[in-house]
Amino acid sequence: MSLTRQFFRELRPLFRMLEEPLGRPSTFGSLGYPSTRAFLDDPFFTSPASIRPAVDVSEQGDKYVVEAELPGVKKENINVRIGDGGRTLTIEGKVFSRSAEPQQAQASSTESQPTSSSSAVTAQNPEQTAISTERVFSGTSSFTRTVLLPQPVDSNKVTAKLSDGVLTVTIPKATDTGSVQVNVE
Repeated sequence: MSLTRQFFRELRPLFRMLEEPLGRPSTFGSLGYPSTRAFLDDPFFTSPASIRPAVDVSEQGDKYVVEAELPGVKKENINVRIGDGGRTLTIEGKVFSRSAEPQQAQASSTESQPTSSSSAVTAQNPEQTAISTERVFSGTSSFTRTVLLPQPVDSNKVTAKLSDGVLTVTIPKATDTGSVQVNVE
């Protein structure tokens, strides 16, 4: 392993700490404009930080408990991984807006109905009209959140449960065998 690779691996937690405050949503209103833009993101595209889940990490005896807010995300759309030799937890997922899935079903039913050629614009569902929309994404969006763990964990005994929009990941700490006596030959 090269020294450069090891150096950057050691600095990775520092870069994550610097990125976190800049990628978190603002607590103040933004007059209708998305304010959740990470510091170095391209200003012309929606930032992934806008759907970055809030995460709490706690230590409970011989395990860590990580709770992530994932409202509206189904468990089939969540991927949880332990990486970096048991030092990081990565939560990935996809978020679908409510209007993205029903439009596909409505498109098949409106094809069989005759349409009026006099109107230039037709609504998918004439009974449903949006009064106000505050979501910054539409369709499908994905998110990734990586949490640095204080010490290595036992990746074979990790459990995850999604309940009421909160993902709870229980991560047992790796058992430290202490010092080992090595015989000199």
